[in-house]
Amino acid sequence: MIKKFLSLLTVFIVGVLMASSAFAAVAIDEVKVNGDIVTQSSTNFILDVERGDELNIKVKITPDSDMDDVEIEAVLRGIDSRDKIDDITETFDAKSGVTYIKKLTLPLIQKMDQDTYKLRVRVSDRDSATVEQTYELEVDTKRHDVEVRDVVLSPNTEVKAGRALLATVRLRNRGEKDEDGVKVVVSIPQLGVSAADFIDELEREDDSDDQATTEEMFLRIPDNTETGEYTLRVEVFFDDGDKKNSKEMSVFVIGQGEVGVSKGQEKTVIAVAVDKQTASQGGSEVAYPITLTNAGSNSKTYTVTADGANWANFRVSPSNVLVVGAGESKAFTVFASAKDNAPVGSQTFTATISTNGKVLKQLPLSVTVEKSGGTSQLKKGLEVGLVVLVILLVIIGLIIGFSKLRGEDEEDEEEKTYY
Repeated sequence: MIKKFLSLLTVFIVGVLMASSAFAAVAIDEVKVNGDIVTQSSTNFILDVERGDELNIKVKITPDSDMDDVEIEAVLRGIDSRDKIDDITETFDAKSGVTYIKKLTLPLIQKMDQDTYKLRVRVSDRDSATVEQTYELEVDTKRHDVEVRDVVLSPNTEVKAGRALLATVRLRNRGEKDEDGVKVVVSIPQLGVSAADFIDELEREDDSDDQATTEEMFLRIPDNTETGEYTLRVEVFFDDGDKKNSKEMSVFVIGQGEVGVSKGQEKTVIAVAVDKQTASQGGSEVAYPITLTNAGSNSKTYTVTADGANWANFRVSPSNVLVVGAGESKAFTVFASAKDNAPVGSQTFTATISTNGKVLKQLPLSVTVEKSGGTSQLKKGLEVGLVVLVILLVIIGLIIGFSKLRGEDEEDEEEKTYY
């Protein structure tokens, strides 16, 4: 009998110890949302907020014992969007009996449905049980709210001075009320140009006609516009013109003096004649002819370096610094010579081409190293490289020549006057 009693007592003590160890070492004393104290979901507390708002949350905790690496997080789940609504504090240590207040922010995205959500506040550390409290949150919407869903530009976000930019705007009614006579204005304030269109009716959200698209709006870019980026602004006026939403984006204008030279064309063409050679240990140099073509509208300075290996010596001829004019091509050669102790077999190194401190291209080049008694193929490599280089230069010269002739023909046609 005594043995049974002792066994039961042992089981009871172990159970008490295990249960006490499962209790969390911290309690959530208070949670405030937008300055108001909220109670747990058992009281069915409902907080009215609108989409587009932010929830400013303050969580107050007091640990019963010292805690390491504590984190407090707040989350809203059940939203069909790639954008998650949650926030978490940085990790901190908490001392027993000391009260801590941490701030979190949750953005209520427009894609949320009008519905009730659960706000979950969690406190956890490295090895203690997680404490979680839940609060009901009623997400409402504004009576009047029209969203600019999308802006489509033609011929895209890049346009030439003197040409037209066409804009189409997609709208959606996010409010509780139907909207009549919605006005949409598209403008580029820096250029003093604008255009407008009207949407007769937008039904309230979740009705069949809560979205609409404007007609194409015509913006003519002035002839004297300088090359650069400009701000395109879309404004939508609704609720009898009392309310407004807006959206901005950038457009790139090419001035008439630089027509035909867009940002995408300011590039460098790099042609490598030979990327693999054979060399002997301690033997002669092998050559890698490379051509640079500046397809931009301004001259550029290029720097060439060869490195990445201690088994060889490298040099660049005629110089490792090249100045290439607009539309011009220049050639240089990277020479490599294997050292006496260079390992036999295929070895690689890198030729790096930079301009204005930025790396344009890193060219992987290789050398097959033979024993010092092997036959050097420098002469053959040079001959092949020079032939390929000459062919490349001829092709590039023809392309540039034809481009200039075509440009002159276009200018002649533009200068003709008809009576």
